[in-house]
This record gives sequence, C-alpha cells and structure tokens, in this order.
Amino acid sequence: MKKSYLLLALSFVFTLQLVAQDDDSKPFYHRFHPATPPSQSPQPETSGFSGTGSNIDVLYHKIFWRINPDSATKYIRGSVQTNFKTIVANVTSINFDLRSTLTIDSVYFRGVKLPGASITRTGNTFAIALGTTLANNFIDSVIVYYRGAPPGAVGAAQGYQVGNDIGAGNYVNTLSESYEDRDWWPCKADMQDKIDSMDISVSVPWGPALGDTFWVATNGKLVDSTKSGTSRLFTFKTRYPIASYLVSVTVARFNRYTRTPVDINGTLVPVIYYLFRGKTAGTYTTILTAMDNMRMALDSLSDRYGDYGFKNEKHGFYEGLQGAAGMEHQTFSAIATGSISTNSVLAHELAHQWFGDKVSFATWNDLWLAEGFARYSESLVGEMVPATGINPITRRGTSKTTAQGITTTPVRLSNADIGNSDLIWTTANDNAVYDKGAMVVGMLRALLGDTKFFTALKNYQTSPGLQYKSATTDSLRIHMSQQAGLDLTGFFDDWVIKVGHPTQQVTWNTPVAKRFVVSMGTPQTRTASSTVAYFDNVIALNVKDATHDTTIIIYDQGSGNLSKAGNGISAAVPGNLLTFDLSFTPTWVAFDSLKQTLSNGSTLKVGTLAVKVIDFSARKNGNVNDINITLATNDPIQKIELLKSNNGTNFNIAGEMTLAAGGLNPTYRFTDVTPYTPATFYRAKVYSATADIDYTQIVKVQSGIIKGITVSPNPAINEVKINFDNAGRAKAIVRILTADGKEAMSSTTNNGFIRFDIGNLASGNYKVQVTLDGEVAETVSLLKRQ
Repeated sequence: MKKSYLLLALSFVFTLQLVAQDDDSKPFYHRFHPATPPSQSPQPETSGFSGTGSNIDVLYHKIFWRINPDSATKYIRGSVQTNFKTIVANVTSINFDLRSTLTIDSVYFRGVKLPGASITRTGNTFAIALGTTLANNFIDSVIVYYRGAPPGAVGAAQGYQVGNDIGAGNYVNTLSESYEDRDWWPCKADMQDKIDSMDISVSVPWGPALGDTFWVATNGKLVDSTKSGTSRLFTFKTRYPIASYLVSVTVARFNRYTRTPVDINGTLVPVIYYLFRGKTAGTYTTILTAMDNMRMALDSLSDRYGDYGFKNEKHGFYEGLQGAAGMEHQTFSAIATGSISTNSVLAHELAHQWFGDKVSFATWNDLWLAEGFARYSESLVGEMVPATGINPITRRGTSKTTAQGITTTPVRLSNADIGNSDLIWTTANDNAVYDKGAMVVGMLRALLGDTKFFTALKNYQTSPGLQYKSATTDSLRIHMSQQAGLDLTGFFDDWVIKVGHPTQQVTWNTPVAKRFVVSMGTPQTRTASSTVAYFDNVIALNVKDATHDTTIIIYDQGSGNLSKAGNGISAAVPGNLLTFDLSFTPTWVAFDSLKQTLSNGSTLKVGTLAVKVIDFSARKNGNVNDINITLATNDPIQKIELLKSNNGTNFNIAGEMTLAAGGLNPTYRFTDVTPYTPATFYRAKVYSATADIDYTQIVKVQSGIIKGITVSPNPAINEVKINFDNAGRAKAIVRILTADGKEAMSSTTNNGFIRFDIGNLASGNYKVQVTLDGEVAETVSLLKRQ
C-alpha cells in the first residue's frame, strides 16, 4: 500500500489542471473577495480558532480513506491532498489541524517526500516546513499520509465513532461539529475559509463472503464505485464550497433508495436515502413517507429562501448518526436511528442546507445563524407541508417557553462559551441559540411581513459576500434593516446581544365602527436579570370579531414611540397611540396568541383613547426642571397632574400642570423647583371630560447634564447635523423645538449623530434637545436662516 501512496503523490504534482479537466465536473470554486458594499464591512481572512492556515486559502482537497467497520479496533488511514493559495508574501511553512494521537506517516510536497524534521507537531496542530519561499497569491499543494485510532466520544465531542445496529451490524460515522474534524482528518478548521472543491475516495471491504457489505455516505455526487477483489472504492465529487466541520463519512450496510428528483428552477435535484438494513417493511414505509415529505419542503423552502444551494449534486438523508438527532452534512444529512422518521428533525436538517451550509457562520459565536433558523424552519415547514403533521403554533410555543426560561445566556455566544464542544453544547447555550434564536427569527418575520422578510433572506443567501461563504450577526442585521426601512441595531442589540424579555400591557378601544385604537398601558417590565433598559419590542395582537380574524404588529421603540409593522416598519409615531382602520369592528383582542414574539403581555379594553400625547418632555433649567406636555385631543381636558419619583416606580403628585397654549393641540407646563438628586422621574396623568384617565410614558432628568452636543452648521439654511456623545449606542430621541418649547421636528437613532432637513422650517431661533434612555440633555440653540 505504501507504493500505491507514492504513485498517487507523484501523479498529483501540480494537479490543479487535472481537477479542472474532469469531464463530469465544473471547475472548482475559487475563494474571491468582491468589492465590499458600502453597507457591509469586509470579512477578514481568519486563522480559525486554533490559529492554523492563517497564511493560505484552501482551494481543493483530494482525499483517500480506508475504513473497515468490522475491524477489531477503531481505525482510519488515508491521505489528504490540499491545494492552496498563499494570501501573504514569503510563506515558508503552512500548518493544519490534526489530533495529536493520529500518526503522520509522511508529507509530500511537489512530488518529493519531505524529511521528518520538516513536520512539527504542537498540540492538535502540525506545521510543514516547505523548504522554499512562496510569494503571495501562489498556488501549490501538499499531500499528508496519516493513520491511527481517532479518540472516543467525550461529552459533546463525537468525531469519528464506531457503532452497531441490530439489523445492519457494525458501522462507522462521523460528527465533527464543533471542533472534531481534526479528530479524524488533517484540515484547516475554519468556517471563513471554506474548501472550494473536493474529491473523496473511500475504500471499504466488499464481497459475497462479507454479505456484499459496505456502502459509503458522504458529501457530493457518487461518480464511481470500483470493485477490486475484497475491496470496493467509492469516489465522490463536490464542487460547492464546504466548511471542514461539514465534511463527513459514514460506512455501513445500507439499503439505498433513489426517489423522484425535485425540480428546482429547471434543475432536477437527485434525491437519495440510505437506511440500515434489517427493518420491517412497515418501518421502511414510515421512514420513506417522512423523508418524502421533505421533497415537498425542499421545493417550498427554495421558494422562501432561494434555490437549494447544492442542486447540481444531491439532496438526501442517511441513517447512522451518534451523539445527536441529526447533523446537516452538506448535501447528505445524517440522522440518528431514533429520529429517522421524525418530521421536525428532518425539516431542521434540511433547513441547515441554507443556514449553516450554503451560508455558514463566521465563528462559533454566531452559531444561532444556523440553529435559530433551522429551529424556526421546523414550524415554517409545518405551515407549508401539512402532511408533516408539525403544528406551527405548537412548535413556536415550545420555543417561546424554552427561550423565556433562558434569562442570562445571550443568543450570540460569548468567547468564553466557545472554547470547546462541551462549552458550546450546554443546555443553556442550546436553548439560547436554538429556541431564543428561532423566536428572534420569528419576530423579524412579524416585523417585516412575509414579502420583505423572505426577500431579505434571499438577498442574504445570494449576496456575493455571503453566498457559499460565512456570515455574522451584523450581516443578517444589514439585510433585515434594508427591507425593514429602519436600522435594526437596537432590535439586534436587545434580543441577540443582551438578555431578558419584557412584559407589556396593551390597552385598546374602538371609538367608531371599524376603527381600532391601541396604546401601551402599564409601563414595560423586564425580567430581573435583563441587561436591557427598554426592549425595542415586537407586539403581536390577534384581533377578531365573530367572522373576521387578523394580526396587527406594533414595534414599540420606547418613550411612547410606536410604529406600525408587518410590511416593513413605519416611521415612529410619538404619543403612545396608534390608529388602525379595519374592515370590521374588533370585539376580541389577544396578546401573541400565535406565538410570534418573545414578549409576555395582556390586553385591556378601555372606555376611550381619544387623548393622544404628542410630546411629553422634561429638561433641566439651572436648578429647576421644566416639564411640558402637548396633546392632540377633541375631548376637553379637565386637568393634568404631574407625578414625580426618585426611582421611576413610586410616584407622588408634584402638582397640576398649567395651560400654556390652547387649541386642538394644547400645551401644558410645570416647573419643578425641588427636583430629586441624582435624578427625577416624571409622568403625567391626564383627566379628560369623559373622566377617562391616560398616563404618559416616564421621562427622566439627571442632575448631571449630558455634554457633547454640537450643531453644524449654525446658523443653518437647509440641513443641520447634530452630534452628541453616544458611545454605548443607546437609543436617542433628537428633537428640534421652537422658541416656546413646541416640537418642530424629531427622530430617533442609535448613532452619535443625526441629520435633519430644515429647509421647510420658518427662520428664527430653535432649540436642539437629545434624550438618551429617558435622560434629557441640556438644550443647544440653533438659528435657522432663509
């Protein structure tokens, strides 16, 4: 066998030409770096978690493995040829990941066996001194011959394992997520440097005396299976970029099923299942029925997410996974025997072909970009393919309950949580990235509505910077924000980066027929361990009468700013009041009955919501605080009481606000000459002529004034830019006030700057006011000229 290895090495010196000349394959993909869109930061080359391969880009692997599941000991031997391109100058050595317990027999470079001293092993990595210096952008290759017994499963780590099935006998399977690819083959373990193309050959025992034994399940298209004596060599080709942890091989006694191909935009995608032998006919029927449901799901998900990404090779499932219910091995998902006919598991792994495989996550921190979408897709497949029996509301409800039990673990994992597989795959992390991640996906769908949401996902899947590459949370945020019509930084910060969830009451009324008026009732409360000051909250209301049923989505951005959502997000409306004109008059309103959001809440019908708060603000003025409220009302106001608090919870009456300007938009004022230290919280209680009482949101005035507000140009004619200190990217409300304190313009931002077009404002003196998390800054003067 050693001789055959040497011949193989000699035949593949500078083999890139041979790869490109295969008649039945497309040229393999080269990693490229297109011009970066203005809205998206570039992805740097990475050295992966272990630091290997930092000076090369992996282009191609040609792999040979000899695997015998009936061997007395667990064992693998083989060779891995790596064609690479240098990405820095003066490369004299390259390195890879490989478990230290595996033996490297030899390394060939340009057809010559390198001396043993050229290979240096450090922990679970090894370095190859090339004996020459390679320039930047230089393409070359090495071949590594190795063998040994991969380690046993430890905790969440699986790698390369031997199993036994009562009907099929012994088998070998792999599960490399998260860091176990190195346990059984030499690779560059790095999702940001995908392998552009692979040829995989696997030699297994074969022959009548062995019961026509083993078949091979792996990535890509089967192109050859040559029998020679008591062995059979299976050869597969994949011409789609693939992350190293998605490379897999399983050798078992399989029954093989070729089903009717699925037409994806004119391409007939082969559908293949491999199942262990020895089952009853009824059991096979049950399994095949469940798997065939996924043929319909493949078509439906292609409509929603964009074409199935590997349609020139295959889609399928195979049995023989240990350590998990399923694993999304690219083009051919592995399923555990106990889950082989579970529709939700099959749907989950199928969805990973888009989220995790076609677009991977850049680091294990962003694992939720795969698992959150795959979990959410279980309920989506239930919507699209009723034959699966998956109840979408029940599935989402389970995720919501699980997610709300996670109050201290963020969706995006911290660096401390990704050091090894045992750290990653804890119950808390699982629940955060799978179920809370799924609920984040569901809230994005609710905010954007189906048309914009699925458009955003298709753009995300086909973006030149992401397609067949890897993404970060920011990558998704950018695409969602583009379709939402609003920067969703605040949403992602609250729900993905920070922890906790809110509870909110919604009050509603129908002042006239077919009109639905809604307001936030009692103040938003948050779980005790929440790190969010006020959630940018997605509120889903199921609104009905006897014969009608609709869902209304509201985006609550705090400080009484509400937006209509469900078809993108409208501009925020201040005043804590939204009006919807419907085709019916609601008689029943439920809070998130379809399990679309992570919020808890209740609804309360009130007598009237005829009074609308346009602006409620407070600001420091020397040693006193000035408080103003402006209303929109067709209901006479009896009085407005100002309430104050030193903690934002327990309020006392400070006094009655006085009318400063009348009309349809009256303004009331109050000067508090005894504010609290270090901060005073205010809210107003409005009494209308109908004796209904409305409360405003709470505002806060800090004794210490926020500094750093600048306005330029000043004086200004058409446009003005306002800068202020906002290093924490808190949500800021920026107002331009008239000289008498009325709001002329306002907007919100998470940045430290904002621009206003003031061309339509009358000339004169104005004030600029910035509110950060309820704290009002010192006002700055602005002079508007014609």
